Amino acid sequence: MSIIKRWEHFFLSDAVAWLAAIAVGGMIFFLNVSLDLDAASTLFYIALVFMSADIFTVSVFLIVALGCLVMLSANFIANEGYLDQDLVAGFVHRLIVLAAITLLALRSKKASSLLRRNEAVFLGAQKLSRTGSVGIIIGREVRLWWSEESSRIFEYPLDVTPTIALVRARIYPEDLRIVDRALEQVANHQDFIEVEHRLVMPDGRIKHVQMNARPLSKHVGYIEYVGALMDITASKQSEEALFHSQAKLSEVTRLTSMGELAASIAHEINQPLAALITSGECCKRWINRPEPNLDEVRKSIDRIIQNSVRVSDVITCIRALSRHSEAQRTVERFDDVVSDSLALMQHDITFHEVRSQIQLGAPDAMIRADRIQLQQVIINLIINACQAMASVHDRARVLSIQTSVREGEAVLEIADSGDGISTEILPSLFDPFFTTKPTGLGIGLSICRSIIEFHGGRIWVSSTLKIGTRFVFTLPLERET
Repeated sequence: MSIIKRWEHFFLSDAVAWLAAIAVGGMIFFLNVSLDLDAASTLFYIALVFMSADIFTVSVFLIVALGCLVMLSANFIANEGYLDQDLVAGFVHRLIVLAAITLLALRSKKASSLLRRNEAVFLGAQKLSRTGSVGIIIGREVRLWWSEESSRIFEYPLDVTPTIALVRARIYPEDLRIVDRALEQVANHQDFIEVEHRLVMPDGRIKHVQMNARPLSKHVGYIEYVGALMDITASKQSEEALFHSQAKLSEVTRLTSMGELAASIAHEINQPLAALITSGECCKRWINRPEPNLDEVRKSIDRIIQNSVRVSDVITCIRALSRHSEAQRTVERFDDVVSDSLALMQHDITFHEVRSQIQLGAPDAMIRADRIQLQQVIINLIINACQAMASVHDRARVLSIQTSVREGEAVLEIADSGDGISTEILPSLFDPFFTTKPTGLGIGLSICRSIIEFHGGRIWVSSTLKIGTRFVFTLPLERET
């Protein structure tokens, strides 16, 4: 029904416009014939052309303008003005004036129509993309303007004149300093300004917005900036949801790794427990001698304490790997993180009959990272390397682990001597749920990449068939140290 009503409104308005044009034209013709006012009739025709240019479409306007030219010519012929040379010159002059004004009105109408169409497209694009335009003029006083979409982002009525005070009233309190810094950049005539902050709506909702601005014009005494204001709340919520999903997936991967590390964990705990029993028995024998050897007893007690601390450290590491917690980024020594991961994997390396070549060449490299997450990455890469060499029987199984510092980054390389990975599979290794193992989940390497990128680093892989595969990741060094 709404479409029908719109068409009815269109035809009704068009009919009214035609009636108005006919009435004005008839009045012009009547006055011209009865009063013989050629100059006045020309002015009426000009007024009619301008009125039709403002009311009608281009096609109707051209019909009206052509009608005015015909009526002017018909009136001239009817009055036998062609018999007088002076009247002919005046007629030609009026005809040229009317034709010129018609062309100018036509050009103006096309320009205004194009401007209105572009404005409609611009406003529609702003609504679809949730992007508004803003402008600010810095001079003796600060003046602000914004588009309809910007007013909707700030949730102010469209008829409200924007001011800095109204903008600040919507800014999240902790982000006011960000906006103040951006205003200082405007005052300093900076060429490009980019700012991201939060808004607080009257009902307590939080919005995330991003604004980019550039100077539009510079004049003596003032400068004008124009910018784009984008509502990025939806993308921020998507990022948070993705981060939480990755955290859940990372937890599943950690628990999966715990199952694969069961033998190594048992070995790491049984070894110091056996040493505890041995040291306790030795201590008991030294005490039960006719002359107790207190020095040996003290040594046995020291070994008991050392092995107890070792068991406690292993259990603490296992609990950290298995617990669910948010990322805690602290300053860590890069080689220490790698060494602790290797200690947990020692039994697994031995079980697969792998000979390890370890070269820790970054003793002073400090990084800011979550220790548990990095251990998860290293353990996952070592497990993959050991499993990749399980089918190798014609050459030595060698696991090469090397750390170094290059161009302000800490670098870890883990290489195996397995059968390698084909070039067709290589680009998909880090894709979620892609796996070459019959019982694999396909999330281990994807989680590794997410963790490394979360820490501001990079991870990549290279492989050669029948020679082996090399995984490399880098992390930025902690500059404060």
